[in-house]
Amino acid sequence: MTLANLAPTDVRQLLSVRRRLLIGAQEWLRRHAHTLTVLAPILVVTALVRGIGMSTFPRYVDDPGTYLSQAWSLQYEGTLSPYSYFYDHAPAGWIQIALWSMLTDGFDRHDSAIGFGNECMLIAGVVSTALVFALGRRLGFSRWVAGLATVLFALSPLAVLYGRWTFLDNLATPWLLAAFVLALSPKRSILAGTGAALCFAMAALTKETLLVLLPALAWALWRNTDPRNRAQVLTVAAGAGALLMALYPLFALFKGELFEGPGHNSLLGTAAWQLAERESSGSLLTADSPMRDLFSDWLAQDKLLLLGGLASVPVAVFAGRLRPIALTLVIGWLLMVRDGYVPFMHVITLLPWSALLIAGAVHVVAGSDRRWRVGAAAALAVVVLAVAAITWPGRLAPMMTTRDVPTMRAAELWVADNVPRDKVLVVHDSIWVDLVHRYRFEPRPIMVSKLDTDPAVQERLTRIDYLVVPEWYVGNPSASPTLVEAHKHAVPVASFGDGSDGVRVYRVSRYWSP
Repeated sequence: MTLANLAPTDVRQLLSVRRRLLIGAQEWLRRHAHTLTVLAPILVVTALVRGIGMSTFPRYVDDPGTYLSQAWSLQYEGTLSPYSYFYDHAPAGWIQIALWSMLTDGFDRHDSAIGFGNECMLIAGVVSTALVFALGRRLGFSRWVAGLATVLFALSPLAVLYGRWTFLDNLATPWLLAAFVLALSPKRSILAGTGAALCFAMAALTKETLLVLLPALAWALWRNTDPRNRAQVLTVAAGAGALLMALYPLFALFKGELFEGPGHNSLLGTAAWQLAERESSGSLLTADSPMRDLFSDWLAQDKLLLLGGLASVPVAVFAGRLRPIALTLVIGWLLMVRDGYVPFMHVITLLPWSALLIAGAVHVVAGSDRRWRVGAAAALAVVVLAVAAITWPGRLAPMMTTRDVPTMRAAELWVADNVPRDKVLVVHDSIWVDLVHRYRFEPRPIMVSKLDTDPAVQERLTRIDYLVVPEWYVGNPSASPTLVEAHKHAVPVASFGDGSDGVRVYRVSRYWSP
């Protein structure tokens, strides 16, 4: 229908609506011109630094392949996993990936599933960057101090490195930041409080470990509510958040998988395994513990953000609005000193709060007098940025300039060109989607992580023809027993890279079967 087919009255109404929208957009741009002047360049630089080189750096790891395979399965098969779903994580993360793929034909637009995952992480990273700036403003920072926090978060080598992997933590971060932005809304309304609770619920359904941060969000919301309607706001917000999070256990209950029992996976059984039975990472305070080694790896990428954030925690005591932010960071650090399991991507949870506290320290130390604040804030910001300028480029440069094809990607391409499609392959999780979706291997390859952990795989496994795995898998004492046994009867037919991160393609003897 065109304007010529409309009645004159309808045309005037449409033109009036368009005029009001244009006026509204112009007014919004006028009011936020200064903010956009600071934020827009940061977002552009963030997209460039995080996006350039994503396809070649860093190396492929397991978890992204697992989550992408689950997103693929949801889109093309209507199931939460191509294998038995055992409630290792709540599914909102890969549901978001699957929805984006459905809207944009994601798995077909890229040469690899990892490439599509990179795109999702880039979007999440840019959105998180904008939300760090918004949260800084809600905390009372000037635009330039909020910009400092945003730069620290967006361009830290740790944030760039871990922000490229398709981790659920990266998808949960925008929801968590949005929850705090809404909790600190100046309107202090029921709607803002409810939005904060719903965003936090989405963050927890994306990465359930974020539930430990609920006290910090509740404190922020409590502090920001009007005492006259605080009970009402908190009650409605808590109810809305609880209802959304209840969908996960209700799903398990509907499937008869909430409680432990013979012959099926269960939400509570997996939760018990996650909390009490996983191998401990040790404590950060214990020398030679896996946690200490992991922390050393993080510091090798960036000391400024991690240690600067921790050092800024005491300063937050003098600024009431910063205290919930400090509590969020403290909880993250406490998880590292307890003697329990800590995933190596846990650092993602620390980064935005560290950046906000460093900027908050600049804001607090600068004082309350405006003239003194501007000068002191500028001087302290220059010091922080100078340290970043000295230490970061050496770490960021390889991430943006490395052009070597990742070894696992090279192995995948070799397999696609040289292995018949009807062979039984055991492969690294990161290339499973490509071999199934793009190269149409049938029978489907078996993810190495599922080889001995999914009973359905063991039931139908009659032979293995090829192994496509990193070298550290076959030399790992805790690796899959079936993989180790198959490796004893295999010979390498292709090799990519060196050392423990090198990848080998093995052909298994046709006379051996599991």
